[in-house]
Amino acid sequence: MTKQPNYLVFSIILLLFSMLKLKAQTATVKIEQDSTIAKLMATKIEFDSKNYASNFFTIQLYYGDNKRAQELHDDFKNKFPDWEIDLSFETPNYKVQVGRYKNYYNGLKKLNEVKQLYPAAFLLEIKN
Repeated sequence: MTKQPNYLVFSIILLLFSMLKLKAQTATVKIEQDSTIAKLMATKIEFDSKNYASNFFTIQLYYGDNKRAQELHDDFKNKFPDWEIDLSFETPNYKVQVGRYKNYYNGLKKLNEVKQLYPAAFLLEIKN
């Protein structure tokens, strides 16, 4: 019985020494990229950053005649003095818009606050 463990130990040692000689294959990969791809990527990044800067969400309270638009503008300004509000003319009507939100979900959160007093308000995406 003592000879069998000796053969087992000898076999394991022999196996370990033979494994030291084994080597994995090594390879190198060289990637050559056309210069137009780099230019296109730079153009795409520039376009996306300009697009992001010009797009936003706003809450529209009213679109119609000047008198009602002015009333809503003044009323909203009294109730929410810290909010940004805009009264503008778009042929042939006036519109009252509140806030500029980059994130859609932030706009929805603010819309829920506004809808309690102005139920006709809605979120509008502006693309310049």
